[in-house]
Order: sequence, then C-alpha cells, then structure tokens
Amino acid sequence: MKKITATLLFFLSINLTQAQDIKVTSGTAFQIPSGVIFHVNGLTLTPTATFDLNGLSITKNAAITQSLPSGNTNASLLRAYTFSATSPSFSGTVRVDYVDGELNGITEADLEVNYHNGTAWNQVSTASRDVSTNYVISDALTTQTLREITLASSSAALPVTWLDFTAASQDKVVLLNWSTAQELNTLDFVVQHSTDGTVFTNLASQPAAGNSSSIQNYYYVHTSPVWGHNYYRLHQRDFNGESSYSKIRSIKLNTALNTNDVRVIGNPLQTNELTLVTPVDQEITIYTMVGQLCLQQQLETGSHTLDVSSLPKGTYLLQTATSSQKIIKL
Repeated sequence: MKKITATLLFFLSINLTQAQDIKVTSGTAFQIPSGVIFHVNGLTLTPTATFDLNGLSITKNAAITQSLPSGNTNASLLRAYTFSATSPSFSGTVRVDYVDGELNGITEADLEVNYHNGTAWNQVSTASRDVSTNYVISDALTTQTLREITLASSSAALPVTWLDFTAASQDKVVLLNWSTAQELNTLDFVVQHSTDGTVFTNLASQPAAGNSSSIQNYYYVHTSPVWGHNYYRLHQRDFNGESSYSKIRSIKLNTALNTNDVRVIGNPLQTNELTLVTPVDQEITIYTMVGQLCLQQQLETGSHTLDVSSLPKGTYLLQTATSSQKIIKL
C-alpha cells in the first residue's frame, strides 16, 4: 500500500490551492495528521486527530448535491464541497472561503458552516468570520462524518430531516411512529387527525429533541379512530415560530370490533356537542376517569348530537353494555 508521509501532506496542502478537485486512489493511505492544514480550492480542513481520505475524492460544486427534506426551500451558498462517499470521522476546524457572487441572497454576517454527515444536514457554530476577505471558520466539529460541506444562513439553516412517518391499526387503536435524522431548534410535534384528508384537528403534542444530529424516535397511540378513513399528519413547530408538515398517512377501519359499538364523530371534541352513531338501539353512559356518572341516555339506531356543555375539559369514558371507549373534550 502506498503511504503519503506528513511532510508530503504539507506540501500538497500548499500546492493544491488552485486545484478544482482532489482524488485519492483506493489503496493509497492518504492521512492528514493532527494539526496539519489541508487546503483544496477554498476549503480548509485542520484536523485535531488523524483524518483518513483513503479512496475519497472532494469536488467543488456550484450547489449542494445532498438532498434537503421534502418542502424545504432553505438556500445555501452557491459553493459546496462534496465527498465521493461518507468520510471517516473528522474532528477539527473547517474554513470555507467564498466570493460575493456566491451569496445567493444570504446576509454575510449570518453565514455558518453546514455539513451533511451522510444522513442529514447539520449546522455548527462559527468561531470566526471575515466579510471583507470572505471566509467562515468553525471549530465545533467533533468525530463527525462528512459527505458535503457548504455555508448557509444561521437564521435559515439546512435543518430537520424526516426519516419516516407510519400509521398502523392495532386492535381498536391506530399507532403512529415517526423518526427524524436531525433536528434544529425544534419545539414539538403536533399530531393531527382528519376524516376527509382536508380538515385536520389537533390530537396531542409531543415535545421534540430541540437540537439533535442523531436519530430520534417518537410514537403516539390514537385510541379513538373512526370507522372508515382516518388521516394523520404531523405539524412540526420550531422555537422561532417556523413550522412544517409531514406527509399525510391514512388508515381505513372497515368495522368496529363489536357490531354494537358506538361510533364517535370528531374525537377529541372541539365544541360542546358530542356526535354519535349507534348501529342498534342502546343506552350510553359517560363517566369521568374516576367513575363519576356524567350522562346517561337511551339512543335509537342512527346519528345523535348530544349537548355536553356541562362537561369540563378532560377525558371521559363512554360505555355501552358491550364496549367502552375514551372521549376527550378540549
């Protein structure tokens, strides 16, 4: 195996200043020792631990190549450095030089280093910047893999990456699972439900990780889905007031478990009206979660709207002779 010594590495760091790309042939041990400055056409890496570029190439592009989450319109500098594959872990300082024509509408004072780790985009804090000679330096990378490096605005980074969002029926409930590869300034996830895929109501909110570059997993159990179609989406909210929506997932429940089950329309309740559909004549009762009787009524087959203005906000049990289900009044 060929091996490039530290002395030769320093020579390369000087003479590659004008090079457009660098490519290291597989099988060549190309290692940048700790403290050695490595520069390739406006990108400068100074590792604090040996950084191995064996078999990798670095290409300068006029735009980022690693995809953003669906619907994300955040802009980056018109300059990016793409690794041919995800690198081994890197710790140290990253400096990105640029020219004014590459700003892409971003205010220079807001520029910060962003890197893609092979899974998601991450923003790192700035150690120093110079808007006269046009460079940004970050020394905040610690054992991070690299797939691409660019500059983006600190107020509109290249952030939240959704990994997955699924809905699955289990017994009488619908289980929602979602995960993110990265979160930046995230406040929470509001779980929303709809019966027509157009008008959504909030079911609950889940606190978010805030700032994370590792995979985060979340779940929510909808205990009162309706018969027929159920549509779900996530409203992701940030601390700064920004927000985004996930894709919509749907589940169709063909029948209730029991043929006599009462169907609740619009649960949780957004108003003082409780709309029910019963397939048979039967009595329904509503209890608090500690067993206090709140309402008792005999219903004929069909649809009914009951006045529940006397019920405080909270969770209740709606019972028939054969079933029990939770209802929530918001």
